[in-house]
Amino acid sequence: MTTPHRGAGPVALALDALLRDAITGALAEARASAERPDTDPPRVVLAVSGGADSMALLHAMTRWAPSSIATVATFDHGTGKAAREAVTFVRAEAQRLGVPVVAGHDPRPATSEAGWRAARWAFLREVAATHEAVVLTGHTRDDQLETVVQRVLRGAGARGLAGLEARGAGVRPWLHISRAALREWLRRESLPWVEDPANRDRRIQRVRLREDVLPVLEAASPGFADDMLAIGARAAGWRREAERFANTLGATWVRPGVRRIPRAVILSWTDAMLLVVWPVWLAACEIVLSADGTRRLLRFILGEGDAGELELQGGGSVVRTSEYFEIRSPHQTARARAGRYGSAVAALAEGVLAWPGWRFTRLSAPPANRHDLWVAAFAPGTALHVRAWQPGDRIVTSPAGASRRVSRYLVEAGVPRLDRPGWPVVLADGEVAWAPGVCRGPTAPPRSGRSDLIWYQSVCEFG
Repeated sequence: MTTPHRGAGPVALALDALLRDAITGALAEARASAERPDTDPPRVVLAVSGGADSMALLHAMTRWAPSSIATVATFDHGTGKAAREAVTFVRAEAQRLGVPVVAGHDPRPATSEAGWRAARWAFLREVAATHEAVVLTGHTRDDQLETVVQRVLRGAGARGLAGLEARGAGVRPWLHISRAALREWLRRESLPWVEDPANRDRRIQRVRLREDVLPVLEAASPGFADDMLAIGARAAGWRREAERFANTLGATWVRPGVRRIPRAVILSWTDAMLLVVWPVWLAACEIVLSADGTRRLLRFILGEGDAGELELQGGGSVVRTSEYFEIRSPHQTARARAGRYGSAVAALAEGVLAWPGWRFTRLSAPPANRHDLWVAAFAPGTALHVRAWQPGDRIVTSPAGASRRVSRYLVEAGVPRLDRPGWPVVLADGEVAWAPGVCRGPTAPPRSGRSDLIWYQSVCEFG
């Protein structure tokens, strides 16, 4: 732990002004990106690891904008003693400052930078959602430089080269301030921080870049760091323009994590045009593809046929129909793949039955189109229940016909594979009699002399 002495003077005042202005700008950005931008003051969650950059964020916020702090969030990656001690240190400092604090822990510790980042951000998003707040992180100018150079080494395009300047899940007040400046401010203010041993571990690529590669490149080509940062800034500007354009093309949210794009909008486009807008739509659903993944997606988008489905690397999927493409986030895709509704069974009787994503309504009179597969009729006294479709389900759809698997009807109706585990079926006296919009049994059509049939209508609320 480092606890230097306090100082004063013009340099200290200049640092104060620099940090205070950065906090003011970050809060304005947080307000603009919040779900409730009218909240005054804007509410923020401070991501604090205990290192110098995040401790500078904690102390700057408590000094200049304490009323905006919803909570401090600190995360134990499960990597050992140093990680546990850092969480303990952050807790103690936050409590000393009178700021709420919440700590998270990874029960299955990751072993890579990407894994640590994913686990940490999953925790931060959850905390932010709970407090209806925006996350503030302590990333610095140096972090942006390292990120841009890493992306260059990986052959990233313009979206990737934007690095930390890209609009993302959090706001970064220190992005144009160096680590050295923040540490100088902490020293002058006699404020403590902890050093993460991982910052000296040369097995980590970012550490090798920081300690070995970047100093050599700067010495060989003075101004190299500024040139890389300029590339990042230009890429971020291009990315913002691409996002603005993509958002004018009619993409709509069907539900959280599911975005739909009219197929007619993009079918005549070239590969290059598609490569501009699709990453924007995917990123909104928390999906980032490699070059190989992007090529697979393009082949799928431009492929023949109306119905189709592509599972993406790292989670997520894209569904193709004759009218639209639908992007599903990794969470929504995993939820569908697991079978959203399990073995739950609900009785269908009077009034309205709400089934997750669906609504069943008893009609007061027969519908105008009795052959519509979204309506069905049953005799009074029939025991009706709704449950999710199961792979072995069979249905008889004509009086003299044999039973047939419901799955075949689902395929013929163009129901995407990942939607099938949640598709409801209605059981009449224990037998599958109706899959809304897909097929129905012989009990449903009107019969001669039967005016007492009870009609039901089903509506899929997910569109």
